[in-house]
Amino acid sequence: MKRIATILTFTVLFATAGVAQELISPEETWKFAEITGYNYHGYAFPRDFDVDVTVEGQDGRYTPTDEDIVMAEKLIQKRIGYLNRFHENQEGRCPLIEEHMNKYERQYVGFTDIHGYRVIWVNFVWDDNVKSQLGKDIVLTEGGCGHYWHIKVNLDTEKVYGLEVNGSGTVRYIPREKKPGPRISKPKNEYTPQRIRKTGIEHSEADKTF
Repeated sequence: MKRIATILTFTVLFATAGVAQELISPEETWKFAEITGYNYHGYAFPRDFDVDVTVEGQDGRYTPTDEDIVMAEKLIQKRIGYLNRFHENQEGRCPLIEEHMNKYERQYVGFTDIHGYRVIWVNFVWDDNVKSQLGKDIVLTEGGCGHYWHIKVNLDTEKVYGLEVNGSGTVRYIPREKKPGPRISKPKNEYTPQRIRKTGIEHSEADKTF
């Protein structure tokens, strides 16, 4: 009788362990930072997050700070009108990007180059279909014209360059070449939402062009 009770006890323990195991399933988490400031909102990705984009003379990666993003946004705001003066891929129904800056969600990726300069690649996306994905992985597309574009900002030289606006046509989401990372397994019931970082950007009246 005692032997049967022992067997039953182990059976219950194993069953309980099986249930507990099911409650903890791998969940992909990304250590992005959600950023909001004057007329913009986006996500900054850490230096150890794999991306499928590069910059000229790249020597490494770094995690953009709040101050870096404030500076990048101010520089883009000041220079975008000139850089986009030819309105490439923005004819007809395609939006003129400098007239709708507040419509775009941003993705910020930090790089360092061979001169030790900090360069931020900023991805601009105006697409409600992928809003939930923007904090999880870099969204790259073809088509869609002025709804999708990206640009680079050298924070140390204050140069804004490399404006690329998608061509016209049907939107196609470009699949990943690398696996997004890092990935960490954690219990689903222990999920803690990311705190939104407010950059507190301050603009002069001359800066407020959108």
